[in-house]
Amino acid sequence: MTLDDLIVEGEGILANRQKGTFSYYVPMDDYDPWKRKALMFIQHTYPKHPQVSTFEKHVSANNDDYHCVACLSILKAFKDIQPRDLEIDYVGLLTKVFERFHIVARQLRRRHENRSTLQIEDEYDVQDLLHAMLRLHFDDVRPEEWTPSYAGASNRMDFLLKDEEIAIEVKMTRPGLRDKELGEQLIIDIAKYQRHPNCKCLYCFVYDPEGIIRNPRGMERDLEKLGKGFPVKMFIRPQ
Repeated sequence: MTLDDLIVEGEGILANRQKGTFSYYVPMDDYDPWKRKALMFIQHTYPKHPQVSTFEKHVSANNDDYHCVACLSILKAFKDIQPRDLEIDYVGLLTKVFERFHIVARQLRRRHENRSTLQIEDEYDVQDLLHAMLRLHFDDVRPEEWTPSYAGASNRMDFLLKDEEIAIEVKMTRPGLRDKELGEQLIIDIAKYQRHPNCKCLYCFVYDPEGIIRNPRGMERDLEKLGKGFPVKMFIRPQ
């Protein structure tokens, strides 16, 4: 059942309201199961939105048409406004993308009848595959977004999730890009992303298929501490 379905059903119940001694009321046999379904729906979809508690109060009241109208108004507001506070677990969602990247990259090599495929050989290949995976979950994925000038030069970020205000920096280890060099690059990246007006947090994805990084967990922890109020999440994968 969708939000639209609940609104249509609620409007049908309200249309059948009847006049009582002091006010109008809606038939309880229809209203009671509807309001329970509607309550469960918004509790699941918008668990921390303040209007959920308001909805709960109207649900617990009697079956005066006033409370039915109030419940419908809240449902319609959720439909029209689509609040950003949808409790989307971006950390969990992006973690799943990064965790499964290596699995997807290996699967691409196993094509039917050995047909040509995407071989992950450098950072550009990583970006191409990651871009496709991000589009499964996000509507506005902007590659190569400009960052403000830092140390006298402008740079491009790898991806900006515009609506979520999340930046993603992509690296791939190689013989010339090991622990020290990688750490130095990411320290600079963290500083430049802090200056971007549409970036509220940074996710760094380091693809390390050969296991070049000696202490990936330690590097993740050390670099995440550099944000100083600017959230930084590091993912060195696979591990």
